[in-house]
Amino acid sequence: MMLRQKSLFRDKVFVAIPEEPWDAKSVLSWVIDHASDSAEIIIIHIVTAPNFESRQQILDSYLDECLRKKVRAEKRVFLFTKIDEGLIHLIKIYGVTELVMGAAANRHYRRKMKAPESQTARNVMQQAHSHCNIWFICKGKLIFFREANYCLLTKSKSARPTCSVGNPKMDLQSYIQPNLEAKTSEYMYIKEMKQRQEAEEELSQQKKEKESLKQVILMLQNELDWYRYHSNENANALQEANQQKHLLEHHISEYNKVKRELDDAVKEARGMRMEKELTAPCAYGAMNSEFSLLELEQATQVFSSSLNIGRGGFGSVYKGFLRSTTVAIKILNTESLHAQSQFQQEVAILSRVRHPNLVTLIGACPEASALVYEFLPNGSLEDRLNCLDNTLPLTWQVRIRIIREVCSALIFLHKHKPHPVVHGDLKPGNILLDANLLSKVSDFGISHILLESSVTGSDAHFTSQPMGTPAYMDPEFFGTGELTPQSDTYSFGVTILRLLTGRAPLRLIRVVQGALDDDDLHSVLDHSAGEWPLGQAEQLARIGLQCSEISRQKRPDLQRNVWRVIDPMVKEAPAPLSQSFRSMFSESSRAVTTPSYFLCPISQVVMRDPQVAADGFTYEADALRRWLDSGHDTSPVTKKSLSNRDTIPNHALRSAIQEFLRQNKLQDLFAQG
Repeated sequence: MMLRQKSLFRDKVFVAIPEEPWDAKSVLSWVIDHASDSAEIIIIHIVTAPNFESRQQILDSYLDECLRKKVRAEKRVFLFTKIDEGLIHLIKIYGVTELVMGAAANRHYRRKMKAPESQTARNVMQQAHSHCNIWFICKGKLIFFREANYCLLTKSKSARPTCSVGNPKMDLQSYIQPNLEAKTSEYMYIKEMKQRQEAEEELSQQKKEKESLKQVILMLQNELDWYRYHSNENANALQEANQQKHLLEHHISEYNKVKRELDDAVKEARGMRMEKELTAPCAYGAMNSEFSLLELEQATQVFSSSLNIGRGGFGSVYKGFLRSTTVAIKILNTESLHAQSQFQQEVAILSRVRHPNLVTLIGACPEASALVYEFLPNGSLEDRLNCLDNTLPLTWQVRIRIIREVCSALIFLHKHKPHPVVHGDLKPGNILLDANLLSKVSDFGISHILLESSVTGSDAHFTSQPMGTPAYMDPEFFGTGELTPQSDTYSFGVTILRLLTGRAPLRLIRVVQGALDDDDLHSVLDHSAGEWPLGQAEQLARIGLQCSEISRQKRPDLQRNVWRVIDPMVKEAPAPLSQSFRSMFSESSRAVTTPSYFLCPISQVVMRDPQVAADGFTYEADALRRWLDSGHDTSPVTKKSLSNRDTIPNHALRSAIQEFLRQNKLQDLFAQG
């Protein structure tokens, strides 16, 4: 009885391909001949070394063979130490139920072969999981079949039925095939029955779940009906509440609308009142005088170029003699689009504010858009920093005092009532010096009286065309057009750094910050001002950097944070030498050399009250006290920690200094300075 082709394998069948191509092809061909149209062949190949790339081409040829025979197939390659152990492991973990593999140890096939001869095949036959049917093939012939329940069909005598006794030439294949077909049918029947049983159990479970779900739905439906019934009682109340809510929201909306209109009206009224105040004729009456154009021409010799002391985009400044007083007359450029507004702005502000460190407006000439100020003979701070006309450099004591005076003027402007004033263009060129080097802030042409901003809730002025000097202009004002008192704080910070270093403003912030980071501030200080006290210089540098922060929220408050540091600093600083003394001392220094140990290591001036500190060095008493009070606990010379803050008067050195000054006839000047 011949086995019917393509009926043995109907589902997945795993084929273990040996390494020898001749054996592999015979095994694969046998499986293809006995596979049905629905079967799928899984070609597995086990290698014992990781370099199995060379086997891929051969495996691909096996897939091509299956494709030609119209049989579905795929390949899988596994790496194991031993082939038999790999097959046994794969059968177990993948639940393989159909496996076909080679039976012979070499290519010699013997007709009397009754069982697999290779050790690999024998190990698989004996140790593979019992759920797997295994066919052993050699040269396209079925040699042995291990049934899943271990009932083995072999060619041995014990496996043959009794009717085969006495017929030794009985064809082995004709005996095995019918039994094999019967076993296969039985196996397929059991498998089908098992699948049917599982399907019936699953269907029964689904029916139970469906019935349970129906009960849950019914219960929920009853609860929903109950809630609907009781909710109807509250429907009218809820509807009425919603109506009341909408009515209340409408009233709130109307209230907010009226409030906004009222706020806008108040703001508009304040603006109109301020505009009226700024442009009112009585503004000129607040000044001492109103001058005619003829008076100005007579005072300046018809605006002679010899009396011109300044020129810029705003116009020209002339020195004049008006009504028995030396004055400065600023003629605004009438061709400028902003000339008239600058004139009115400066008159409106300076006619209302008075401060020792603000330039005094004496009068105005509306006819010529001219402003008359007090005359300040020492020019601008910018001129003095550049030593214009070979003037002597400002001492560090004078510079600290100027910082204090400008800070005082800004605090006064920013706290002015009823409305604050922001300068808008603070810089050394707009800080003038009188005969005693007293500083006064000038040029209020682009200044503004501030109103409270509805956007920020603070005093501010908004403009679409920010004006000012770029190097001193607040970056946030330049970017947003919002001018606030903090805008002046930024300009003040840059001005402090200029007084410390004497350098141009461009990239000055970065230079000073780098020097502080490197603990080398001394290298960027302006030494033409004398030897700066390092403690005070560092404090001023940090204040300047804080004031010139990019973000205005990080800038300090001038009154609360800056004034409380600068004011004591000026009061405690030694009085600067007079200009005459400095001149005489510099002339005599060619012949007289002051011993270095007479100079305080901190202030670099001749000591009046020398005191020995814990580090063994002698300092001026006031300079050492300022150093310690500023937070330092280290020696100004050695930079090492001081063991204590006690000092001992150095009477011997004090006597030597006084004798030196007496011999060089400098004692009286020193006492005066």
